[in-house]
Amino acid sequence: MNDAGEREAVTGDTVAPGGGPSHASRGELDAALATLRELENLLPQTAREAFGALLDPDSVSHSTGIEPDRVAALLEGAEPDGDTSRDASQARIVARLRFLRATRLKERAARRRGPRMHFFAEIARGAHISKQTVHYVFENAQMTSPENVAAMERYFGVRPGFCSCTEAEALAGYLDPIVRQLTILYQAAEAAADGVTRVAARSDRDVSHVSRDSGAMTEILDAVLAARRGQDR
Repeated sequence: MNDAGEREAVTGDTVAPGGGPSHASRGELDAALATLRELENLLPQTAREAFGALLDPDSVSHSTGIEPDRVAALLEGAEPDGDTSRDASQARIVARLRFLRATRLKERAARRRGPRMHFFAEIARGAHISKQTVHYVFENAQMTSPENVAAMERYFGVRPGFCSCTEAEALAGYLDPIVRQLTILYQAAEAAADGVTRVAARSDRDVSHVSRDSGAMTEILDAVLAARRGQDR
């Protein structure tokens, strides 16, 4: 499929940064879910398993900070927690920081012992904040300054705003790249009917989790193209 004589379709931006602060409303999340289900219904049966992998609750949870059971409920249409009061926002930030420590584990030198949570001293040193502050957050569930939160987000390797996103913002931010990429895949299938055999999606934006799920996207594209070839016979 990469011969020099091939025609190439070039799309526009492929994704928005996954899971970042999007100020998404409940309506916007509902719209993203509805579009996603419409795209899912167009998939051939052979692509359903790969599509399911994109929405695996554990994977979505890791990228959004929302617990897997809650992710599953939200994907089924449960009401997202949109409380933006000061107390709720602070509780959410602390919970997400503790989520990061529980899920972004540190490999041990002796691999046979398995990964472990980061020690408070390691977080303090790496984030350049006091060990006392770290203790207050993770042991006492106390809020700290926005600067300290941002420093710990950087330490754990997540995007700015990871800890402050509401459920609607976090989930809509996760789904948006998937919707965009699936739309591009359908465009690729349509273009194939016109003799375009290679599709290049150009963007200088962060592709986030979608780039890590490129295998699933490739499986979906192959299934869609195979289904179209079968229909055109």
